[in-house]
Parts: sequence; C-alpha cells; structure tokens
Amino acid sequence: MSWDLADRVKRRFPEVELFPRPGHEPSPASTVPSPESERPGPGLGQAGETSGAPAAPAPPTPPAPPKRPAHEAGPTFLTAGVFVPKDRLLEIGRVLAADPEFGLSYLSFVSGIDRPDSGDIEVLYHLYSLQTQDELALKVRVPRDQAAVPSVTGIWDGANWHEREAYDLLGITFDGHPDLRRIMMTDDWIGHPLRKDYVYEDPAWLTEVAKQRQKEAEGYGLGERA
Repeated sequence: MSWDLADRVKRRFPEVELFPRPGHEPSPASTVPSPESERPGPGLGQAGETSGAPAAPAPPTPPAPPKRPAHEAGPTFLTAGVFVPKDRLLEIGRVLAADPEFGLSYLSFVSGIDRPDSGDIEVLYHLYSLQTQDELALKVRVPRDQAAVPSVTGIWDGANWHEREAYDLLGITFDGHPDLRRIMMTDDWIGHPLRKDYVYEDPAWLTEVAKQRQKEAEGYGLGERA
C-alpha cells in the first residue's frame, strides 16, 4: 500500500512531514464514552433493574460541533505523500529512486500549486514504482517571491520538460536544469499564466502588429471613427 510506503519514508527520513490521509481524523470528544456514563444511574441496579426510586432523566445530548466550511477545512490527500525540506530534496530523491526498499524509479510529472494566501508555492513530484505499482507524491514548499528548487533531472531524466513547464507557467526556477527556458509560451511572454495573481499583458511584438493592422484598416475606411 502506498501509505505504508509513505510511513517507511518517514522512518528513514524523520524530517519529512506526512500528508494528512483519509480516515485518520481524530474522533470528536463527544463520541467517546466516559466512565461516568457507563455507571448505572439512580434507580437502577447492577443489572439495570429498577429499585423502586424514580429514574433520573437522561442528560441532554450535547450538540454536534459545527461543521467547518469547505473552504476552511484542511486538505485530505488521496495519494500518499510527504513534504520534503528543500535542502534535502536531492538526497531523499536519490534514495527513493535507487534503493530497492522504495524503487520509485519513474517520475510521472512535476507541477506546482500556487498558494498566494500563505505566500508559498508547493512544487509537486509524482513518483511511481514499476515493480510494486506503489505511488508517492513529494512536495517542497518555497516562497512565492523566491520560487526556486534544485533540478531533479540528474535523478529522473523525465523531469526535464516537466520542470520547464513549471518554470514557464508558474515561474519556478529549477537550479541546475540543463536547458531551463519556456516550453509553451513565447520567449518574450510577460508573466506566468498559472499564478493566481496573473494579469495578461500583450507582448511588445503583438502590440506593434495590432497597431499596424489598425493603420491598414483605417486606410481602407474600416477603422474606428470618431
């Protein structure tokens, strides 16, 4: 099971932080019976028989705790994974890829999650074992204004274009990448489209083309008129 794999990673590297997992939330205190609630009440014998005295009314059931709104609830991860310190990413990655205990030799993708409210970007790596079919996600938190992590292309060759895409669309710099440049947007594109505060700006060449087309249209009497 992949969650067992995450636990083994935690035992090997205590500095990592496990993802929250389904079914591991603490039970509300109101659902745990106390010793007082298990004792027979007034008017009841040891076997629950009445002793002649009127039975005391049952205490009112405490109200259920209010449910947190969906946007305030903490995330629950369906894929097992761990948060890894940035300065430990390469060392831990090498072990996960090469050590038969883990066997995570295949990197499915590299991506990122922009979290402007906390001022962070989470760099996400999805790993897979071809032998056991286990999967594991790694996340590295970095500040949005200094979004840089070491490139893992020296561990997983397939990270090359994935890191370029994350650089292009989210502005994450991968130090040591052999050819870090845009892969989807044009080289002169302004900004990173998957940042949540991204505002589109026309590249300079597109602005000039638009001006030229406007002049041509005016020459044919098709331009804007006062």
